[in-house]
Amino acid sequence: MENKTIILVPDASNLIESQRSIGYTFETAVADIIDNSISANAKYIDVLFENENRYVAIIDNGYGMSEEELISAMKYGSKSILEERHKNDLGRFGLGLKMASFSQCRKLTVVSCEENGEMSGAVWDLDIISKTNDWTLKILSREDISNILIEKSVSNFESGTVVIWEKFDKISDKRQFDELLSKTDLHVSLVFHRYLEKNLAIKFNGRQLLPVDPYFTKNKATQPLEEESIRFSDRRITVKPYIIPYQNRLSQEEKRFLEKYYEFNINQGLYIYRNRRLITWGKWFNVARSNELSNLAKIRIDLPNSMDDSWEIDVKKSTLNIPVGIKTQLKEIITRTIGKSERVYKHRGNKRNNDGLIHIFDRFEKDKKVSYEINQNNPILRQLFENISDQDSRLLMIFIKQVSNNIPFDSIRYDMASKDREVEKVSSSTDDEVYEEIMTLMSFQSDIFSKQKLLQNLKNTEVYQNKKTILEKIEGELND
Repeated sequence: MENKTIILVPDASNLIESQRSIGYTFETAVADIIDNSISANAKYIDVLFENENRYVAIIDNGYGMSEEELISAMKYGSKSILEERHKNDLGRFGLGLKMASFSQCRKLTVVSCEENGEMSGAVWDLDIISKTNDWTLKILSREDISNILIEKSVSNFESGTVVIWEKFDKISDKRQFDELLSKTDLHVSLVFHRYLEKNLAIKFNGRQLLPVDPYFTKNKATQPLEEESIRFSDRRITVKPYIIPYQNRLSQEEKRFLEKYYEFNINQGLYIYRNRRLITWGKWFNVARSNELSNLAKIRIDLPNSMDDSWEIDVKKSTLNIPVGIKTQLKEIITRTIGKSERVYKHRGNKRNNDGLIHIFDRFEKDKKVSYEINQNNPILRQLFENISDQDSRLLMIFIKQVSNNIPFDSIRYDMASKDREVEKVSSSTDDEVYEEIMTLMSFQSDIFSKQKLLQNLKNTEVYQNKKTILEKIEGELND
């Protein structure tokens, strides 16, 4: 009996329905559509949406498509993964338009306009496919296209495309729809921030999105390190490390950014871009360990789209795996960067012993162990010891030792590592309160010389170093 072959066409409805749960979120699905717009050389993209009638329309002014090109784009697997792509192409498998759209809705409409004014349109409707159980694509007539109601028509541009999502069956109510759009706003501003910094405008219902900067490059305390290159499979990967500032050296705007992006894990780690588009971020991919001493290190990695296979970038363009062949080189760069992050911490710790100030706590380091003790040379403590009895002095010394030996390091470390809270001082004294504190200390001095000496000591203390105006005022009052 001879072998025979048959053409086994996939069941259209079952295949599409099964692929709807491939793992897209609302925001990654919208980003996938924006990828197509950027690949079409769009300089303007507007994401239009309306909660009442529940639709999303993504309009761009990129290269338009003829009817033949549009039909090809609506086809599953419209581009071969083996086909060499243009270096600026953000596409992956030729599946993104369809799979991203159907992960969120049941009806996908695409209308495109070429520079010559020719319009074409097509619709995938999963309800129709379910009825026919076939790959039934509706081609729109000119009249059909003119009846599509959205706030702005693609015909306003010389060329462009609009992708419209309707029939949202996975969104339960208006509140959920608004929350998803709000998160998408943030996601798009982050993922495309390097495009937004240049010559791309992305709007949400006409409101311009602003790029976000995960490296705080405008902050003078940020340390951009030297860019390095790694060669892999005859391709060049660029690596740019950053040491970001401490929390207390961030501006209020930067702190608000961290608070706003709390759910997005804008932390230490690798920030991997494909054609300047952020793919994944905020983790070390087992190339380094996440710890407190490395949390100032962020490393930007730029990949060309010709390395998709070796990095195993998925259809959603949201996950990947680092090739074994470059892990050693990459680890060397990461180790050097984390080393600089650790030195920043060490410098900050050692600074307490070298800055010439009288601190509340002294830092001691021995045999790679660090301890903190209350500084008994603090002027206030010295004054207190001089004015209490020997018995009270012994009680005070017991208390000082208990405080030094029971600093809640674990709790402080936990609170500082937590992203939903900020460790801060209990309260800051007002100028009037500082004045009264110093005057109380002065009242224990018997003559003007001891008062002047106390004032001089207070100028060199951690607590009063920034209160020189008040100290000079009191010094002036002494001399009157």
